[in-house]
Amino acid sequence: MTSTNCVRSLCAVIAASFVLIIAGPARAQTQPSPAALGMAKELVEILGTAREFEPLVTGVIVQTASSFLQANPALSKDLNEVVDILVTENLPRKNEVPNEVVRLYASRLTEQELKDLLTFYKSPLGKKMLVESSFVMGETIKRADAWAAKFREEVTARIRAELKKKGHNL
Repeated sequence: MTSTNCVRSLCAVIAASFVLIIAGPARAQTQPSPAALGMAKELVEILGTAREFEPLVTGVIVQTASSFLQANPALSKDLNEVVDILVTENLPRKNEVPNEVVRLYASRLTEQELKDLLTFYKSPLGKKMLVESSFVMGETIKRADAWAAKFREEVTARIRAELKKKGHNL
């Protein structure tokens, strides 16, 4: 999983969390009703949360395997075979995280709140919000990356200047 994909997945989680925070206070409800679970599942589908986590299973497997490869490059062929097996075996687990998000929504929001959110996201404005949110999130990532690069340069220059004052010639 690339750093950008990780950031996008994190942004999706943050966006989902934001909805939960603004939706109201914590609920004591630990066992959501089947109706709440159904509406939460539909909400998660509309929001595209499951798509955001699709690369997670493969990403974890590949990243873990790469640590073995770094330690012993001769493992490449066998490691690729093991990765293929693990991906095939574990791909059905890709829904585990989205299912947790479904349970989270269903336990934090009332059925009426879920119904209201579904009504909103099915409306023209809600559909536009989904499209625009995706665009805004992508632009946010680009702008955050650019800001971080510029800030890194400023910090580097400042560290060099401060160390120079202390007699270090870098």
